[in-house]
Amino acid sequence: MMKSRSSLTRLLGAGLLTAFLAVGVAGAQDDVSDDPNARSPEIVIVPLGDEEGEAHFVVGEMAWGDVLGLLNQLQSGTGDSVIEVAQTLWTSRDLNPPFFLFELARLTAESDPEFAVQAYFLGRSRTMYDAARCLDSTALDVINEASGYAGETVVQVIASRPELTIAAIEHVIETDGAFASQASPWWACSFGTNAYFAAVNGQTLTGDEWLMVESRWPSVRARISSNLQSNLDMMQGAVAAATAAE
Repeated sequence: MMKSRSSLTRLLGAGLLTAFLAVGVAGAQDDVSDDPNARSPEIVIVPLGDEEGEAHFVVGEMAWGDVLGLLNQLQSGTGDSVIEVAQTLWTSRDLNPPFFLFELARLTAESDPEFAVQAYFLGRSRTMYDAARCLDSTALDVINEASGYAGETVVQVIASRPELTIAAIEHVIETDGAFASQASPWWACSFGTNAYFAAVNGQTLTGDEWLMVESRWPSVRARISSNLQSNLDMMQGAVAAATAAE
C-alpha cells in the first residue's frame, strides 16, 4: 500500500474526499448497523504517472485518506487566512482528529515556536493514544507518518530548544491532554492493513473488529502516561547534564 502526498490535489479535484467545516471536521456516518463504531471503508486509487505506479487511500467516515484530503484543502488557502485557520484548528482541537495539530504546528513554527511545539506534542500524544487503541498493530505506523506533516521547521525547533519540549510534555501530563480528544480513533486505525483489505474487499468492520474494547483503555492510558513521563525525565536529565558541563 503506497501513500503519497502528491496525489492529494487530484483526489480533491475528483470530488472524492470530504470538505473542511469551520466548526470542526465531520465525516459521513452511514447507518450500516446498530454499532456506532461500524465502519465501511472504501479505496480510492490514484495513478501517479507513467512510471510512478499508483497510490491507494482508505476513505470513508473520516479515514486516513479523508484527513489527507482535508489537509490539502487547508494548505490551499492564501497567506491571509493562516491566522484564521490556525485559530480554528486550535479551538476545535478536541473535536478534530489530532492529525490537524501537526498542521497547526507547521503554521506557527516560525511565528510562535513555543506554541508550535506545544501543538506538536499534544498531537503526537493523542495520535499515540488513538493508534494504541487499534486492534491492528500496523496502525501504529501512523504515529511517525502523521507527525512528519508538522514539517522540518518544527523538528529544528525541537532539536535546538529542548526547554520547549520539556514544557510541552509537562503540559500534556499535567492536563491529561493526551486523552481529551472526542474524535474517533478510526482516522488512525484506518491507516493499518486490516482496514485497507476490508476496503478492497468491500467489507464492513464492526467496532470489535478494529477498536479495542473500552474496558482496556485505562491500561492504554497508563502505558502512554508512563511513556510521556519517561521521555520527560530523559529530556530533563539531558538538559541538566548539558548545563552542568558548561
